Amino acid sequence: MEPKDAELYDQLVGYLAAEGAVEEDTDAGVVTLTEFDHQPLAQPLHLHVTPTSLGRHLRTGASDAAVVWADVPPVEAAWRLFLVRLEAAVRTAKTGETELVLDPSGVRSQRPDQPPRRSSR
Repeated sequence: MEPKDAELYDQLVGYLAAEGAVEEDTDAGVVTLTEFDHQPLAQPLHLHVTPTSLGRHLRTGASDAAVVWADVPPVEAAWRLFLVRLEAAVRTAKTGETELVLDPSGVRSQRPDQPPRRSSR
């Protein structure tokens, strides 16, 4: 049985907490990362995600991710690819790019004063 959106979200927050330090603001739909991969971040990063947005994002990209990880269920493959892209966004965020947002290619960092781009997914 495929995991529900809330389960995927809880899995993400649990993963991030196990790898570093996070704070959840469920009302705002933001998970703030202050430590990642057991290392303090130079600036806190705000991952804009809700259970619904994460579930939709993973399910939309599942068929593409299944090409990379054909030996696991498509949503699991999408989860793995999401983590790779999240890590890349965290590691490549430039100074001032404190907002992490979901986009069709995975996750991107942007400045807080940039307007959000519409996802094509």
